Formats: sequence, C-alpha cells, structure tokens
Amino acid sequence: STDKVLEYGAGVGTLAQNWEIKAGTRPECLEIDSNLRSILINRGFKCYDKPESVTKTYDGIYTSNVLEHIENDGEALKQIHAMLKPDCNLAIYVPAFMCLYSELDSSVGHYRRYHKKELLEKLKKNKYEVIDLYYVDSIGFFASLAIKFFGYKRNLKLGSSKESLLIYDKYIYPISRILDTLGLRYLFGKNIFVVAKRKD
Repeated sequence: STDKVLEYGAGVGTLAQNWEIKAGTRPECLEIDSNLRSILINRGFKCYDKPESVTKTYDGIYTSNVLEHIENDGEALKQIHAMLKPDCNLAIYVPAFMCLYSELDSSVGHYRRYHKKELLEKLKKNKYEVIDLYYVDSIGFFASLAIKFFGYKRNLKLGSSKESLLIYDKYIYPISRILDTLGLRYLFGKNIFVVAKRKD
C-alpha cells in the first residue's frame, strides 16, 4: 500500500507533517534522539528508536540532511537497503561540495558535505541504482562560500542571523529555484537531491 513510507532521521517531524498534508498518508519515522522522538510521538507518528527496531520493509524511504551527520554513512545506506522493498525508491537530500565545509558545518555535527561522484559510488556499492541526481539552490552555493570565508559568527554574522536567513528564503531562494530549473542544478548548488532504487 502507498502509506508504507519511512522517514529515516525524522527530527521533530516537519517533513513528515508536510508529507502527510501533501500525500494524505502518514509516514512512519526513525529517530535515535529520545527528545526528538518524544516530539514525534506527541505529534502522532509511529517512531522507531534505532534501525535494528525496524522489522518490515517499505514502499519508499526518504532522508533529509541526515547522512552527513553519520560517520559511517555506508552502513546507514546498507540499513536503509534492508528496509526497502526491491525496486522501491530512496530519496536523499544532503549538503553538497566539501569545498563549502565551514565552521557552520562542524558546529552542527556534519562529518562531510557530498560530491556527486562520492554519493554515486556509495549508492552503487550498497546496491542502489540512481534514477535522478541534481544540485539544489545554485545561489546558495555562493552564500555558503561567503559563510566559509567570512565566518558565520564573526562580524557579518552571515549564517547565524535568523533575519538574514528569512531574507534569503523569501527573496533569494525563489530566484535560485528558477536558475536551478534553467540547468544550473546539473552544475552546482548548495545541496544534492538524489533518487535511487533498491537493487539486489
């Protein structure tokens, strides 16, 4: 059935709630942090505390801004593979380009940012076939570069100011999305979006 969807690393459930509103079905969640898990449970989501607790397979799994927090991301991809039905899809959203790795990344616990080639190789090694892969937020690439060079806590407070993020989201990101669709998404961007199918 189409309601068999899992969010791997669900946080407080923002994406899960959006999924429910748009798809009309409630995803199940996996979240290892007990504080976040209690929020998810309060919001009405079925929630697993660790990958080993998941004993069934799903029609689809998605994970957003999670893999970069996991030291052994290959192991995580292997775990997800076991949770997916054959020929079903995994959607991944992660930060792109190690050259953009900054204080901001390390302060929020990122082990890495991803290169397309690295992600393709890790997926292939763990028995996935990549269906689609592109960058997201082309202008954000330069914003992240600025944060790296000027620092996010000092002087300009480039990454930490809530106001600057709101301005970015409201005025700049929509332009970035247009540029992405014009083809920049195949060249560069602040993030990578990939859809891969479980193969055996």
